[in-house]
Amino acid sequence: MIKLSHFLTTAILTSMAILSTGCSQSNSTNSSNKTFDANDEHISISGRVVNENGKAQWSYPGVKISTRFKGSKITMMAKPNCGYFWVEGDGIERRKIEIPETGKVVLADSLDKNVERNIKLVYCDEGHELQPEFYGFATDGELIKSDASEKKTKFYFIGNSITCGYGVDGDRSQTFNYATEDFTKTFAYQISEKYNAEYIVFAKSGYGMYRNYGDVKEGSAVNMSTLYDYTLFTDTTYKWDHSSVNADVVFINLGTNDTSLDNYDLQKFRAAAKKFVARVRETNPQSKLVLVTGPMMHDKALSDVMMTLDEIAFEMVKSGDDKVFRFNFTPDDGKFGWGTDWHPSAEKQNDMTKELLEFMEKHKIVE
Repeated sequence: MIKLSHFLTTAILTSMAILSTGCSQSNSTNSSNKTFDANDEHISISGRVVNENGKAQWSYPGVKISTRFKGSKITMMAKPNCGYFWVEGDGIERRKIEIPETGKVVLADSLDKNVERNIKLVYCDEGHELQPEFYGFATDGELIKSDASEKKTKFYFIGNSITCGYGVDGDRSQTFNYATEDFTKTFAYQISEKYNAEYIVFAKSGYGMYRNYGDVKEGSAVNMSTLYDYTLFTDTTYKWDHSSVNADVVFINLGTNDTSLDNYDLQKFRAAAKKFVARVRETNPQSKLVLVTGPMMHDKALSDVMMTLDEIAFEMVKSGDDKVFRFNFTPDDGKFGWGTDWHPSAEKQNDMTKELLEFMEKHKIVE
């Protein structure tokens, strides 16, 4: 995984977060529209999100925004140029949208105003630089409070660029750009769709449990372990409420960056991995836990990560934890092509979904 020059420093990120601004009711596209801000009770937002003062902000991919409405037109309002979303809904074309300079996108128009429809948005990118903010919807109709639905299975994905969908729509000739990153084409999103499951994502390209991509052997001061307790990337203002997750299954796909460029201390990695997994178990005591080996490792790094995760799982089971599982993705050999910077292509992610689905069915991970 590539440690990119476009990744900002912690200090810059924190200062940008302070400077970012919100949106007011003046976002209404015209006087006949009603506006509903991000805190409205009719709008559901899931993910590691800070939802206050009429707006929602986040740092990680896969944030889902949904509502139910009746009207002929609906427009979303967001921070200008804050990235890409997939939008879909009842009778609404599924498509990828980019938030423009105006911050407003018409999601649907010329609909039958008497029909109630569900609409869903999924954030495709990582938000550490773009610092996305969602301000709400405008419609010529009404948002409708959804009926209480049946309890759904809930997944929690903890990972790196593979989980984020880094370069999934790109190829080896390209450098990273947000247009080719797409969480909805990852194994994480696809397996959630297969099970009709809710999900939450804590994933960051280039980061590991003790060492980030290409960093010194001693380790990185800021890594997935230090970020775990906070809602936003490198912002300690908002503590993350771990009790809000209540996941049925937690998937941890880390280790690839820790062992990158063969410049790692195996004992430091093993100690950090054991500590991090223990912390995840502590904060998700009832969840099934799947320790995953990613597809981008080979040779010694692959062997060391597999051995480490095997040992952690064995020790946990030995101590009486019967909800721990081990799963290895098939190492990527280019059979399905390559994404940007040697990352899994969309076709490889599809194959990964198939592999994980077979594993989950075999071991009855979801019952």
